[in-house]
Amino acid sequence: MSHYRFTHISLKNWKNFKQVDVPLAQRVFVVGPNASGKSNLLLALRFLREIALEGGGLAAAVKSNHGLTALRSLHARGNSIEIKATIKSETGDGWRYELSFAPVDGERDKPVITSERVIEIKGGRDLSPPLLNRPDKSDDQESLQQTALLQMGLNRSFRDLVHFLRGVSYLHIVPQLLREQPETKRSGGDVDPFGRDLLDRIRQTPVKQQRDRLRRIEKVLQIVVPQLKQLRLQIDDHGRAHLECRFVHWRGVAARQNETQFSDGTLRFIGLLWSIQEPAGPLLLEEPELSLHTAIVRHLAPFIQRAQFGPEGRQVILSTHSEHLLANSGIAPEEILLVRPAVEGSSVECGAKIRRIKTLMQAGILASEAVIAETDPKQSDLLLEAVI
Repeated sequence: MSHYRFTHISLKNWKNFKQVDVPLAQRVFVVGPNASGKSNLLLALRFLREIALEGGGLAAAVKSNHGLTALRSLHARGNSIEIKATIKSETGDGWRYELSFAPVDGERDKPVITSERVIEIKGGRDLSPPLLNRPDKSDDQESLQQTALLQMGLNRSFRDLVHFLRGVSYLHIVPQLLREQPETKRSGGDVDPFGRDLLDRIRQTPVKQQRDRLRRIEKVLQIVVPQLKQLRLQIDDHGRAHLECRFVHWRGVAARQNETQFSDGTLRFIGLLWSIQEPAGPLLLEEPELSLHTAIVRHLAPFIQRAQFGPEGRQVILSTHSEHLLANSGIAPEEILLVRPAVEGSSVECGAKIRRIKTLMQAGILASEAVIAETDPKQSDLLLEAVI
């Protein structure tokens, strides 16, 4: 199958957005003030995975995100929530998936599809008629409570789109949860967004690939943690997987350590390095700079770009507050999405469409200077006078 990625996302009445309509590059930096909606933008792409996932579906995705009331914008005009995503390969072939849903009459948190369409794209042009156009005469209210993505009789002509959406993954590792490794497994083959299943994912990788990837991670880790040697996966007496390494201390004798003793930053970094190497769809990252030294954060952007080279390179869409992460001359205005709060919901705009940002970055000013200034809270200076 060709290598696809998201090229465009359009939202209506989604979370704190009344309207969003932006392009998506191979590498995207979502930047904005606290509580502006960066996570909600990533959530829309994650939601598409959830409705396509076996064992998931529309109702389950709505429920896992705290119901329609939580998903629908407070600033909405009308009941329907709309998501439109364009997916293309390097040749311009792909699809546009459009979904609109609203509450069932009298049941405000039970969703029903008001519109679902799949348009095939060839060489950058929409083909007609659509591969799917619902509702149609065969639909009733019960059938409209499930998308065509999970209906084998309906998705035959766009099954590759379904596989692409299932390949989307979201990562925001919580080190404490990774160390706990819960006994219960997630259903439907879903990836735990907080990294609790990271060790199982490593374990389930064919041995040769597993060792090659861990060896590459070890080489990167040794740059920032020179004392770390021989990163490998070990199985304990209870059959549980552990990441283990030799840690050379001042006595010159190497001590064995596993993930329960790794620092939060080391665990987050390992999770990021492993996920980038996985042969899957777009990777959504929430503030990957957390717990990492600024010297490492400064090199994340070019590191991610290098990891994207080749036919299997993953699209990476990340949210960040960090000026250190954006302090790289290789970041283009087209890769920036600026989220700005407003009176009636936040707006999202591509950096290439914002004259000031585009002019500054084309003149050689780094994104850290051109963009971060746009995200400063207007009343942040008042913190100097605040008393608790």
